[in-house]
Amino acid sequence: MRIGCVYTVERGATTDKPLPYAMDIPFGMAIIATILQQAGHDVDLMVFSPRSRWADSIEAFIATRRPRLFCLTAVSTQFAFQREIAKLVKRIDPSIFVILGGHHASLDPEETIRTPALDAICVGEGDHSVIELARRLADQEPLTGIPHLWFKGADSEVERNPPLEFDTDLDTLPYIDRRMWEPWIAEPDRYPSVLLGRGCPFRCTYCSAHAMARLSEGRFVRFRSPENIIGEISAICERYPSVDNIYLEVETIAHQKEATPLFAKLAEFNAAREKKLNFGVNFTVTSTFIRNSEQCKKFLLMLSRANVVYLNIGLESGSERLRREVLRRPRYTNAEFLEFCRIAREHDVAVDLYVLIGIPGETPEDFKETVQLVRNSRPKMVQLSIFYPYLGTDLANLALERGLVTKDGLNPALERARPALDLPTFSRRRVRLEYILFWFKAFRGVWPARRIFAETVQGIIAGSPALWSRYTRLRDESKVVRYLRGRYRMIRHHDEDPGTIHRPTKIEFTYSD
Repeated sequence: MRIGCVYTVERGATTDKPLPYAMDIPFGMAIIATILQQAGHDVDLMVFSPRSRWADSIEAFIATRRPRLFCLTAVSTQFAFQREIAKLVKRIDPSIFVILGGHHASLDPEETIRTPALDAICVGEGDHSVIELARRLADQEPLTGIPHLWFKGADSEVERNPPLEFDTDLDTLPYIDRRMWEPWIAEPDRYPSVLLGRGCPFRCTYCSAHAMARLSEGRFVRFRSPENIIGEISAICERYPSVDNIYLEVETIAHQKEATPLFAKLAEFNAAREKKLNFGVNFTVTSTFIRNSEQCKKFLLMLSRANVVYLNIGLESGSERLRREVLRRPRYTNAEFLEFCRIAREHDVAVDLYVLIGIPGETPEDFKETVQLVRNSRPKMVQLSIFYPYLGTDLANLALERGLVTKDGLNPALERARPALDLPTFSRRRVRLEYILFWFKAFRGVWPARRIFAETVQGIIAGSPALWSRYTRLRDESKVVRYLRGRYRMIRHHDEDPGTIHRPTKIEFTYSD
């Protein structure tokens, strides 16, 4: 059976190649497309940004390939775009079955299933369910009783099938077929990532992990075996010999029992190579970990031997009060965090930070603490985002209950770059100003002025959909803009220590009606 899989991005590297790097391949859709292909189906993948000629592409695809199933995926900020795609598919051929999976369908299922152009949604992890759906469609069998899937009947009645327990054997998942993504990636051999596991042990209020954990029974935090991970890394190196940086994708590598054998295997793998691979991974700081000085140093030494050259850490706020009372981050003091950063530098492991601004209950004084802590921790890179309340999360529910935002007022075009909330303690205007001035305040005298200027300009452009639209058009059409963009990349890499790599900063934009 012929199947179309569609992934969307809020911004694109170029009109024709929306994904900048191999790191931007989404594992959810990539695994679904791969397992459908391995089940014998004829799968076509498409990746679109709002500036792509997506309508023409879909019309041509349907006319020439005659698909029977369209698989879509979306987080909340991608949903409006995917809804338009589903609408177009149904307008061209109402007999095509359209299903939507991803976090939006899982965390807001009752609203999502009412979308007229959708025949079904997947709630939770539907790796095995989508294979069964495709088989029944191909064999023209009744579509009922498939776990995780909600079906909309002809009379608009909804069949809500319960989920299975979380799959604990992630080694049964295939290595994703990266070849089908290559036509959509500007640089398919740069910064590939490998999935280490699924689930997060922490329950931060702003993150969807705690909501996703409630969707099924069983163990939520799961890891692939080190042997399985090394096998995929070897396959990547064979297909892309020039690769020297790989990102190890996982919510956090905080578990010693999973980390120790994995990094021992990575060190062994690198020792056998003439050209060593650099790795980066997410990590969560806790007081318990930092206070055990011997354990902390042993862990960082283990990372260093495996050539893990940087850690992504979700600092989010420099206010201990906000981390504790609002975000419910794992406990640690600012002094402990600075100590960890110091020890990491001693082991040649860089620290990159995720930082939020505009958090419910935050004040300008709280954010001043954030700026100071960032400055003192001396990170190599920061991903600064303005808080956006994702539906289904505890902090979004709190914002809705307190009247800080309405569900209808959640504009995905504001995600991460413009304030969605107007806080009584931190106005939209002040949040936006602090967002722009952050780089100067946090890094003056630390980073070269040209880098601070470049980051500031990017922040100004990011916060204006109109400016961003003009910029992307110029970027695609103007040699001067492409040259300046290349120079900006050179500035960032030139200012970093040799041998150190970083996950590229991702500022996401969204389609709006």
